[in-house]
Amino acid sequence: MCGGLTSKLLRGRRILLGCRASSCAFSRYSDIAVDPRRPSQGLLLAVLHTKGKGLKMVKRSILRFLEPSNASRLKGSPANIPQPKGPGFSAQRRRFQPTFDHLSDALEQADPTLVLREDPNGIAPERALVFVTVGRIQRFVKVASQLGFEVLAETTLALTEEIPDGFRPADGTNVLQRNLYATVPTIDALQRLLSLWRAYESGSAAPKRAGTWWTLFALLLELRTWGPDDRLDESTRKTIEDRLPFDDEAEVPIELEIWPSSDDQQRVAWRHEAERRIADIGGRVLDHAAISENGFIYEGILAGLSARAVRQMLDEPWDLKGLATVEGVQFVLPQTIAETWPSERSGGPTLDTPRTRFDSNAPIRAALLDGTPQPRHSMLDGGLTVEDVHDLVGLSVVDQRRHATGMASLILRGDLNADGEALRDTRLASVPVLVDIGGDTRSPQDRLFVDLVHVALTRLLKGEEPLTGDVFVVNFSVGLRECHFGGRISALARLMDWWSSSEGILFVISAGNTGELMLEEVKPSEFEDANTEKRRYIVDDALRAAAFGRTILAPAECLNGLCIGAISRDISGDDPPEQAGILSLEDCNSVFPQITSALGLGPHRSIKPDLLAPGGKLEFRAFPHREGTLLRPVTVYGRTGLAAAAPGGQFGTIQKVCGTSGATALTTRAILQSAEALTGEGGPYEGQELPRRALALLTRALAVNSAKWPQEAWQLRDAEKQRLGRYFDVRAKEEVCRRFGHGILDAELMRNSQESGVTMVGCGEIRKDGAQIFSFPFPSTLSGERVPRSMRATVAWFSPVDTVRSQYRLVGFEIAAAGEFEEIEDSRWGFNLKTSGPDKNMVKRGTVWSRRLIHSTQKVPAREGNRALQLRVQCRDTSGGGLSPDESISYALAVTLEIEAEIQHDIYQEIRDQLLLTVKTDA
Repeated sequence: MCGGLTSKLLRGRRILLGCRASSCAFSRYSDIAVDPRRPSQGLLLAVLHTKGKGLKMVKRSILRFLEPSNASRLKGSPANIPQPKGPGFSAQRRRFQPTFDHLSDALEQADPTLVLREDPNGIAPERALVFVTVGRIQRFVKVASQLGFEVLAETTLALTEEIPDGFRPADGTNVLQRNLYATVPTIDALQRLLSLWRAYESGSAAPKRAGTWWTLFALLLELRTWGPDDRLDESTRKTIEDRLPFDDEAEVPIELEIWPSSDDQQRVAWRHEAERRIADIGGRVLDHAAISENGFIYEGILAGLSARAVRQMLDEPWDLKGLATVEGVQFVLPQTIAETWPSERSGGPTLDTPRTRFDSNAPIRAALLDGTPQPRHSMLDGGLTVEDVHDLVGLSVVDQRRHATGMASLILRGDLNADGEALRDTRLASVPVLVDIGGDTRSPQDRLFVDLVHVALTRLLKGEEPLTGDVFVVNFSVGLRECHFGGRISALARLMDWWSSSEGILFVISAGNTGELMLEEVKPSEFEDANTEKRRYIVDDALRAAAFGRTILAPAECLNGLCIGAISRDISGDDPPEQAGILSLEDCNSVFPQITSALGLGPHRSIKPDLLAPGGKLEFRAFPHREGTLLRPVTVYGRTGLAAAAPGGQFGTIQKVCGTSGATALTTRAILQSAEALTGEGGPYEGQELPRRALALLTRALAVNSAKWPQEAWQLRDAEKQRLGRYFDVRAKEEVCRRFGHGILDAELMRNSQESGVTMVGCGEIRKDGAQIFSFPFPSTLSGERVPRSMRATVAWFSPVDTVRSQYRLVGFEIAAAGEFEEIEDSRWGFNLKTSGPDKNMVKRGTVWSRRLIHSTQKVPAREGNRALQLRVQCRDTSGGGLSPDESISYALAVTLEIEAEIQHDIYQEIRDQLLLTVKTDA
């Protein structure tokens, strides 16, 4: 846990240069307004840089909560969720009797294992056995393990309107929810399963502790082995087919994921079987990786096959000599290709000598996993080290090292035309995992990318001699080609979730870029002649229609990471003059996501992207295509974009970067600056060496807490409600989150309290069903006053994950405000507030819980004396039994209270004084 509050927290004020004018284009992000969509005064020019241009402001450091007291989680009444119903044991007996009779006959033989394995598609020991049920079976993982089954996967399948005879959907629905459980049984487990089935089919009551199996038998839809259609689904087949060359003899890389069994010997046996099959069809093993960590298992093979052999596999997946029938293979996949979007734009003057230089003795707090940067560039020299863990630097052409050089530049100096100041107390370590060659930046063709990333992180952070032990944030401005999130969490995202939970690392990940957009039945001339508002309307319709193919790219679905989208905005000056044929969707005062910025949502409909940050103004051209128009981004031009260092020259040149990669790098920069403010002079943890996990969680909480929906997000909400109906507010907000996430990052609010408000932070550890209570000082000057005010409350944690369970996230946190009596929740949060921004249920689905609350007209409730508002941070098991009661989960919280800027009350000073008084009294 973080240590106690000291008087160092309460330093005096200092001066900061910044923009405070109400006419500033970014002034519309303040939560304080009679209508949350109304423009109001605020500070956002620091979203991306800190170079002062404007009026002087008083700097108000973030304050720190006093140590919390321990408590228990407030438990509400269990939700009464309607459940589907099965057809009854007589109908189920008719459905599955042949399967169990065959199993019974085999088990009576002298060598039942041999008999069962004679049927390549039948139930057998050490062969993946699949249960498909209607609805989710509570506690299945636990009871199956007790029976001798190793549960390898639990998956929620797509809803279906095809209702088998006798089954009934849950009340109020006309679709069936299906769950798939993939298991590996032993011969003894099959004996026990048969025994339970015989008792069930006879109509007997469930024996003690066997009720879960009776529920499963009653709701069972399928009992079968894992087959080719599971290993090689339709979308995967199409991707592989699209990559096939015309030459039948050309080598095609194919990935095989082995079942992640905890039995090392079993995985090795499955791998050897797969390698023999590869050799039998004329292929070769290009790479192999085995990762076996406590909480994460991955076994993969990269095979080189002829295009002819791959076509045969796609045409005849059930061929017993093909790869799709290898028992130990969970998935057959196209090669994982990590790449960057071609968004670096050439052009720009030669840079002058840097205004500030890096401290060569500063700790390395951030890592960049990308291509190879140019470390001796004048804008990077002294702030960047390159660790060539995989011997890839020599493979990258020097003058093509654009992407990593640009990302390093944006992290270390921000936009060179708007900022350019060197980070003061940190340096950056770059570990190349991509190769810059042939005009592309992509992963090596003969390596498994998941293993490349894991080895890079291991060398950086673990072992007896890690390259650096101070890294707490990793920038990943890279996406996996054609790997749009569709429900299944990628192996790379699972790996990152494990690293976050295990080692306390914050991954800042690009949401991905999606390229051109098709406008159906709209002619280019019609679109070009339309005004900005009409263009937006057309594009919104097109994005909605194409949403499934424009979702976030792996590994952006990583639950414990920050997924960053991009707004179409330059931050370094005025818009360039109009030019014939080049179009945009924004004017100088509007803020919209880039149309190429990938869309959410994330796993279990969690909020993804988490945040948006400027990624350069996106321009495009309109081309006729079929009966409509194709909008194609301009990717090679120098008019717009973020100014970053580029390879070449003694001092280097500027390149223009546009897309989510640059937005991600700027977010990483804001996180590093926030960490500096937390531990620097006047900060809440001044002079302390915070642990890696604490820094990662505090800055993550502050990043989300700083974000707000701009006016355009509220306009989208209103338009969606008009389209869907007035009672569909939740669905309308979900659409906003799909594009805007929690809102637009404000880097300044990650470092300081607002002039008209206060931000407080704290951290701690809680076990399952535990809670900790923090005291938020109540400004007495607000008591009984009619003051427009808002509050933002955020808690961030790194959840342990269980890749077996469909409820992948094991831990959920939330903050509840205590009422007059501590055990009763105050839904109005002590200040008579109501929810604003993302829906209160949506914020529960990820690993950051963040509420926005606001009120403008009603009075603040009267409060006697200096009685503080009690905020209860509480922890619960979200997996249905996967979280150990002995495991402590670290978290960080950030809370902001703000009043309208014109109000004369100085709530910052009042809260600061109350904290100081409490410290002196306790002393």
